[in-house]
Amino acid sequence: MASFKSHPIFSSILIALGLVVAGEAWCIYDRTVASKKSAAVLNKKRAELVALQSVNPFPSDENKAAVEADLHRTEVALATMREELKGRGPTAEKMRNAKVPAEPTDIFFDLANFVEKTREKAQQAGVKLKADERFGFSAYASAGPDRELIPLVFRQRQVAEYLLEALFDAHPRELGFLQREQPLTKAQEAAQAAGQAPAQHGTTGPDSDLFDIDPRISARVPGFVAANAFRLNFIGDTESLRNFLNKLATFELPLVVRSVEVEPSVASTAGGAQAAPDSGSLGALFGGAPAPAASEPAPSKPLVEKVLSKFTVTVELIDLVSATTTEATPTS
Repeated sequence: MASFKSHPIFSSILIALGLVVAGEAWCIYDRTVASKKSAAVLNKKRAELVALQSVNPFPSDENKAAVEADLHRTEVALATMREELKGRGPTAEKMRNAKVPAEPTDIFFDLANFVEKTREKAQQAGVKLKADERFGFSAYASAGPDRELIPLVFRQRQVAEYLLEALFDAHPRELGFLQREQPLTKAQEAAQAAGQAPAQHGTTGPDSDLFDIDPRISARVPGFVAANAFRLNFIGDTESLRNFLNKLATFELPLVVRSVEVEPSVASTAGGAQAAPDSGSLGALFGGAPAPAASEPAPSKPLVEKVLSKFTVTVELIDLVSATTTEATPTS
């Protein structure tokens, strides 16, 4: 204490140096401990690396076998799906073996023959048609399509023939129309896919051949699933609709029903105006007109009247897209 008082500056310097030395010693100790910990971690990682290098690389034989088995199951499922989408039975076989017309003149006569035979089938089934009905192909009443569109139009004609035969077998009262989608050339499809051309929009009126399916109900998946849509409008009872849908459900062709629209019909029966259900029957609650005044007592009526309705059914022919191309894989 006396030396500090006699030499305060020197003593202060000695104390400061002592603190510095102590601090450096602590830092050296702390760094040494940290270095030892890091060395221990490094040795552990090296040991783990050596252990990993000594075992078989991933995947193991078991994992590889499981992946191969899963791939095989997927390939089998895909092959089964493709086979089912070719259709089944003589109808699908007939479509696959049909010879595609080579020239516009050839398909023009093919379509004319289709229209004539379909009119005869409608007459035999008692189905009422428009006088100039051409079943969705009125655009080719005087000439065939462009050569590039021949396979597409021919395929549409095949599907339309199947749909109309199924409908006539269901015995509706009247055919309103059959509409199909606008067939596109490869250049038009490419332009639309690139956004360089607007979509081909068809009108939805009964006098039009064409229509556009609502994309919200379409089964299309770009790059995976392609489809060709048709729309049929007819008048009949519920049994006609049920029989028609049951026929499509046999999956002779890969046709999927996308929508069914129903509205009341004012169609007449063969003998005059449609008979109106009694106001007290269930038929009056589901579309029957008021009963006309009659001087004689009305005959007994069934509990539920057969009421005609106007149905619009939209269907799609499904195709899987090939994995090696962006074009639809034909099912024929």
